[in-house]
Amino acid sequence: MLAEERRALSTQHAEPLQIRRTGVDDWPLIEAFHRACTEKSLHSRWGHTQVRQRDWERLSALSECWVATEAGAVVGLVSAGPVLSEPGTVDLGLQVADPHHRRGIGTRLIHTATDRARTAVALTLHVYVERSNRPMLALLRQLGPTSEHPVGAHLEVRLRLSLLALPAAPRPARQDPHAYPQEPDRHR
Repeated sequence: MLAEERRALSTQHAEPLQIRRTGVDDWPLIEAFHRACTEKSLHSRWGHTQVRQRDWERLSALSECWVATEAGAVVGLVSAGPVLSEPGTVDLGLQVADPHHRRGIGTRLIHTATDRARTAVALTLHVYVERSNRPMLALLRQLGPTSEHPVGAHLEVRLRLSLLALPAAPRPARQDPHAYPQEPDRHR
């Protein structure tokens, strides 16, 4: 848990949503998050219905990960890691707990990941998604112009980071430079 990565975000609910950097040590929280997800949701994100600790360790080693939490429980996860064969391209993975869909959590997590990718001089966002995952495809298309290439039952989706419809992250203006509120997502 890195304090410098924490951000307090307001949502439509009374409990504030926290987004923070995560890693291998947070496996118990990640495991509880996955136990609360449906098999369909797990399969859409991971390609299988049981996420093991070694899956999490591998993802944490290959990418930067952030979680969205409410009342200490993980409600969303995003990962962003380099595509080694394509310099300047970042692969994105996103999962939001089923009861928390359509609240703007995925959009906020993507904002966090793409803001970091931009500072790492990435140019392209890459997402590999099932064609049947309409909510994720709608979210990606809402972010900006996409380039989509079919790969069997999946789509390879690319977005140019310079064209994403996400505002720049606000600068810290409070006494605590590591935690600052963002404007509510009025577009969801």
